[in-house]
Amino acid sequence: MKHFALFAFLLMAFTAPAKAQDEAARVNILKSQIEGFLENQKSVALKNGSKLDTKGSVTVEKAAGYYAYTLPHITYTDAKGIRTEMGMIALNAVPQANNEWKMTLAIPTPIKSFGSGGGEQFRTDIGTQNASGVWNEKLGHFTSVDSNYSNVQFNNLIDQSTVTVGALSINSQMTEKDPEAYTGTAVVTADNISIFDAKTSVKAVLPKITMNTNLADQASKTPMTKEQVKNRQNAAYPDAYNMISFMFGAPERVQATITGLDAINAQLQQAMITATPDVRAELLKGILAISAISGMGKPVPNDTTSKSYDIVFGKDGNITLNSTDFGSLINSTTQPAVGGLR
Repeated sequence: MKHFALFAFLLMAFTAPAKAQDEAARVNILKSQIEGFLENQKSVALKNGSKLDTKGSVTVEKAAGYYAYTLPHITYTDAKGIRTEMGMIALNAVPQANNEWKMTLAIPTPIKSFGSGGGEQFRTDIGTQNASGVWNEKLGHFTSVDSNYSNVQFNNLIDQSTVTVGALSINSQMTEKDPEAYTGTAVVTADNISIFDAKTSVKAVLPKITMNTNLADQASKTPMTKEQVKNRQNAAYPDAYNMISFMFGAPERVQATITGLDAINAQLQQAMITATPDVRAELLKGILAISAISGMGKPVPNDTTSKSYDIVFGKDGNITLNSTDFGSLINSTTQPAVGGLR
């Protein structure tokens, strides 16, 4: 019995440090992958004429039952010189089996954007947020996400217009179907989208926008290194798309359903009756754009208030909406070809 107790003690003495050493290595792997992600997004921004700056470094502290990661202060400046101070994003991570981490995430709020002259132009406020997910070291991104936000308000401080999303949810799930091959789906739902245009004094509400997409990615056989994450190839799309595809897997086709477009158009047409000539021109632009998008929509069975759209991301960076180039559509409906109304 004494020999058994001595053997058990020695086994514990040797395995406990080994487990701690293994966990410490994984903590550094996750830290390096986060660093690689930031470096990757910096190069993407430069390709699009923008800039992503970080102040400080990724830090990690051991807490009670989890590791607290803090990203450096992030500043993003777009091609037009609008500087957005995103602040420091916080991640709490718990190591799991199979190269996975359970995570919760907190985005700083408010997020402020400044013009080239230094004045604040835009502000994004998040009322409440609850975001969690599972990160896979061999993929270098999330395999599942469950994020819920409420009362998200986008404020244009120049013209005092606002867009408020009552509830926003992001849900995705990927599983390993074959060795290293992951597939799954993602759903983004925005409810009760309130729009106020200060120039025309128009108030409108979109009841719901839903987007569904399939996800797929190939994992490496071992946890990805910082250099592998940093050098991950990105598509010729805007920065926001590349960030989303990097974190969750790359969607190429999205099925979207928009509810209430025709009702908004009716409100704009009603506002035309009493509008002044300069406001009438802005209203007409909105009517043309919404009419074009609504007219392209496909009917939704048993729902006369909604339209469906097949959104495809091309390899050259273009986006088509039900087989029509979205960029050219918007440009053609918002050009100042209504001079007679000014």
